[in-house]
Amino acid sequence: MPEELRLQEESVERHQINIYLSDRISLHRRLPERRNPLCMEKKYENYDKFPTTSVIIAFYNEAWSTLLRTVYSVLETSPDMLLEEVILVDDYSDREHLKERLATELSSLPKVRLLRANKREGLVRARLLGASVAKGDVLTFLDCHCECHEGWLEPLLERIYEEESAVVCPVIDVITWDTFEYLGNAGEPQIGGFDWRLVFTWHVVPERERIRMKSPIDVIRSPTMAGGLFAVSKKYFEYLGSYDTGMEVWGGENIEFSFRIWQCGGSLEIHPCSHVGHVFPKKAPYSRNKALANSVRAAEVWMDEYKELYYHRNPHARLEPYGDVTDRRDLRIKLRCKDFRWFLDTVYPELHVPEDRPGFFGMLQNKGLKEYCFDYNPSSENQDFDHHVTLYHCHGMGQNQFFEYTSQNEIRYNTQQPESCVSVATGSDSLLMELCKDTPPEEQKFILQEDGSIFHVQTKKCVQAERKPLSDIFMPLLRDCTNSENQKWFFKERMA
Repeated sequence: MPEELRLQEESVERHQINIYLSDRISLHRRLPERRNPLCMEKKYENYDKFPTTSVIIAFYNEAWSTLLRTVYSVLETSPDMLLEEVILVDDYSDREHLKERLATELSSLPKVRLLRANKREGLVRARLLGASVAKGDVLTFLDCHCECHEGWLEPLLERIYEEESAVVCPVIDVITWDTFEYLGNAGEPQIGGFDWRLVFTWHVVPERERIRMKSPIDVIRSPTMAGGLFAVSKKYFEYLGSYDTGMEVWGGENIEFSFRIWQCGGSLEIHPCSHVGHVFPKKAPYSRNKALANSVRAAEVWMDEYKELYYHRNPHARLEPYGDVTDRRDLRIKLRCKDFRWFLDTVYPELHVPEDRPGFFGMLQNKGLKEYCFDYNPSSENQDFDHHVTLYHCHGMGQNQFFEYTSQNEIRYNTQQPESCVSVATGSDSLLMELCKDTPPEEQKFILQEDGSIFHVQTKKCVQAERKPLSDIFMPLLRDCTNSENQKWFFKERMA
């Protein structure tokens, strides 16, 4: 047993997935039923008129069993008359099993083509390499560690048959990276969103969308897509300008494409009857080192004046080289795309738009302990301070030290979604983060006074910077109001 555990740990270290276990699971397994029962009752009219699809799977140094299981899954769950081909794009892998052995394995499979990049291209350009030779009417992009559920393809193609400008995503079900258990999707599907760092987020379906839907299995409109799995008409993909080829490697392309779909007249949807299992690795096989530049390109082309909200939360992004976006701006003009205000009002009205009033956002720095700022790390491993506001050396990078004081007297942490507000629990003197409300409750109201003191309305105390006894931890705590410098605060947008 210890030897088996060691081999599993080695495979996780190498692939970020428990490949030792994956290699012992059939390449042809069928996933248990997870769809809404109404999906099984659905009859597809005009089936013979549906567009055909090319399924494009880009990979880089992927493990043998996860890659092959993806391919077999597509072949074994897709109706023959709808599946034109499966195109695998090797993004310049250097592992031996992906060379002659892979070519030999795939040569015996019907409808499967293998393309090899001549240099490392990254996910965006590798996918475009596959799209450039695709023969199907629809391009269906999948990641290289997926398993398709029975009946996954027909709903996507039917929707594009009905509306060519619809870009349709399957419900992405979780397959665990360590045990390969298929968890399915708990409850109803979720929609994609983003926070003001342009990081993708998941959310429940809003009430306005539930009202619009005539049935639980109607398509669900989504502001953004996760990016790895979606189907789009090839003609419409080319009309929209395909991917932004100025984007490097991986990250941010899903947000940019989502903005472009909506602002330029299309719709982005999730189909509840299409399910694809996806193994989410411990960390992505593609490097995220170019994701920042990709996000800057998205902000510069599509967000108009709202790009400043992004830059406020990513001060270092202002200095990031992002290349030439002239052709993308020209594309926006050519397609007569709507502005970002329209996107926020019409597509994503649930997203809170920060006020970012000058002098009331950024690092919340203490005057007495001059090196220390408000800090919130919701993923902290220190459970004693999970959901607590602490004080940490000011770093000027935004992120976990970015706060906003609003005209409703809230101290908001709107770097992530859903947004949190500084609050005080009954009988406590420490500051907690709790979900913001439409109307701020008394425990979330603070008055930033002219002298820099922060007065908590409910307790009538002031926020003071203190070092916890017998520790190196500094925290903001509620204390009786004095004229102490440790009770004086100011916002600073970035480090000097």
